[in-house]
Amino acid sequence: MSHYVECTPGFKDRAALIEALVAVGFDRGQIAIHEEAVPLYGYQGDERSQRAHIVIRRQHVGQAANDVGWERLPDGTYRAWISEYDQRHRFNPEMQNRVKQEYAYHAVARQQRGLGRSVQRRELENGEIEMVIGGYR
Repeated sequence: MSHYVECTPGFKDRAALIEALVAVGFDRGQIAIHEEAVPLYGYQGDERSQRAHIVIRRQHVGQAANDVGWERLPDGTYRAWISEYDQRHRFNPEMQNRVKQEYAYHAVARQQRGLGRSVQRRELENGEIEMVIGGYR
């Protein structure tokens, strides 16, 4: 049985987190959003003690995978629950970094557009995202 590992990426913006998960390849229908935290399940369908508000069920993560989830904490940040197994497969460090990068882009873009600024996105050859924030529209 693979144990869950707590990760604290510092995410606060639920919409930006969801957009980041879509940007790294999950369909919106594969991302379950709950007002109350729900249990996560292991690869054998066993209920785990970890709970989350944003969940990608194991069948969408990969073969022999566990659920992956983000739990909203009292301070408004999200804690990620990713099993040791999934950290070696689909949610490896590279994927976690992609989620963080996409989250940052979507959080900043939403904030800047809310202030009336234009935001352009450029994908660099090395896979990084470059943002160009323009003046007020």
